[in-house]
Amino acid sequence: MSENTKYNGWTNRATWLIVAWYEPKPDDLDWIKEELEDAQMSLGDRPSEFTTAHKFFNDLIDLKEINWDELRETLTDDE
Repeated sequence: MSENTKYNGWTNRATWLIVAWYEPKPDDLDWIKEELEDAQMSLGDRPSEFTTAHKFFNDLIDLKEINWDELRETLTDDE
């Protein structure tokens, strides 16, 4: 039995959140990825610096789970 992890037609919730919050165009994806990574890193980049805010952010969205390839492919096809 395979596990279905689709979320609103996307690979997963993390990928869908990019579409839901940013409504991106293909050219926006690199900027969005950088913005999210910078925001996460500003909360602390070493485990000893992890704050409640950092843990909260990670609980809401795991940046490693975002399927950037799917986003780029789908958004490019839509143009």
